Amino acid sequence: MFGILNLYKPPGPTSRDCVNHVQRFIRPVKVGHAGTLDPIAEGVLLIAVGQAVRLVDWIHLLPKKYRGTFELGKTSPSVDTESEVTIVSNAIVPRMEEVQAILAEFRGTISQIPPIYSAVRIAGKRAYESARAGLSVDVPARKVTIHGLSVTEFTYPKLVLDVECSTGTYIRSLGRDIARRLGTDAIMTKLLRLSIGDLVSSHAVRLEDLNSRHAIEANLCNPVECLTQYPQITLNNDDIKRLHQGNTLELQDSDLMRTSNHPEYVLALDQKGSLQSILCRNDGVRWRPYRNFLDSNHE
Repeated sequence: MFGILNLYKPPGPTSRDCVNHVQRFIRPVKVGHAGTLDPIAEGVLLIAVGQAVRLVDWIHLLPKKYRGTFELGKTSPSVDTESEVTIVSNAIVPRMEEVQAILAEFRGTISQIPPIYSAVRIAGKRAYESARAGLSVDVPARKVTIHGLSVTEFTYPKLVLDVECSTGTYIRSLGRDIARRLGTDAIMTKLLRLSIGDLVSSHAVRLEDLNSRHAIEANLCNPVECLTQYPQITLNNDDIKRLHQGNTLELQDSDLMRTSNHPEYVLALDQKGSLQSILCRNDGVRWRPYRNFLDSNHE
């Protein structure tokens, strides 16, 4: 069993709860997830099954799209409804044109401070663990990239934003920072992850439908569908065997379905389209196996 589940996580359960649900039906096959969603959030959660767990770090790098709903004029320690909400006294009520004008400042690479109630590790502990224990938490700023940002709806105090961003972006923080730039504050009341890479929420399977090993296996996506940013090459069985033995292959750039002129990695597929290896350039036209998936078709 080898593949990716495009799961529609409902609000309520944690990402780990969803992994445990899947694992219950397919033990001892390994299961993991890429891109944590908070309990309040819903939408695309990619669950890696079998050797696909070795691709989690790659999937983390894919761009993500979200729809975040915020209430202006409110604040909370967690920047959402999961902790005590306080009304901002004499809150400014911005106009739509003011909101639109401010958004330009938040597109591109920006500096962002995650909420203290987040999974960021500080001195070896999750920030939310320290925050819930009443300890002071100093969360360092990080650089994130906002590829796209637009207003979907604005009827004060409700503000709905569509966001396309890099991994590591906290939508709660983005809404809060936009509100503060407008002279007020905000909490997030709802978050929908619309997509990770090319996998979208409208095609995601519901958790309640994953109620057997057969159902899980039937809904697995080929991992190649998650890694469309990398060029691919289809190899014969002899070449695949050589890669699995740790040998290099000579590949001309003209052989590759390039997404860039000088690709760093190449996906090596068998004749059935299954991922067998991730290759990296060794020197010149020679490529070596960076990661092999020896038992991907018969785990």
